Amino acid sequence: MMVSALPLLVSACQDFLVAPDEFHTIHPNGDKTKCLDVRSANFQDGTAVQIFDCNGSPAQQWKISRGSTTVQIHAPPFCLDAGSTPANGVPMKIWECFHNLPAQTWFYNLDNSIALKDTGFCLDLPGGAHFSGNQVQTWACVNGNSNQVWTLD
Repeated sequence: MMVSALPLLVSACQDFLVAPDEFHTIHPNGDKTKCLDVRSANFQDGTAVQIFDCNGSPAQQWKISRGSTTVQIHAPPFCLDAGSTPANGVPMKIWECFHNLPAQTWFYNLDNSIALKDTGFCLDLPGGAHFSGNQVQTWACVNGNSNQVWTLD
C-alpha cells in the first residue's frame, strides 16, 4: 500500500522540488511576465539586478535550489550578491562567485522567499512594483510579504 501512495506524495510536493543543477527564471510573486534580470546583460562585478520583461536571455537564467544555495547567473562566475553590510534597501548586484561568502549565501524557503542566510534579510521587490528596471533589494524578512515571494520556471 505504501508504494501506491508514493505518486500522490510526489505530486503533492512537486511545487517544492527544484532541480539543483538546472537554470530557472525567477519571477516576482508568480508574475511570469517579469523576470529577475542582470541589467543590460552586463556580466561584470557590481552590475545591478532588476526586474525586467521576460525574454529568455542568459541574463535571466539563474541556478538556485531549495535550502541553502547560491543564486548564480547563467554566465559564470557571477552570483547574486548582497554586499558586506546587508540592511533594508541595499540594492542587489552580481559579483564574482566565492564559495561560502556570506553576501552570496542564500536560503530558498518553502514559502518562496529567498533569504540571505543567517541575517533576517530577504530578496525584496521595492514597493512590490512590477515595472521593468525596478532594482531588487534586501529588506527585513516578513512572513507573507508578497514583495518577497519568488517563483521559478
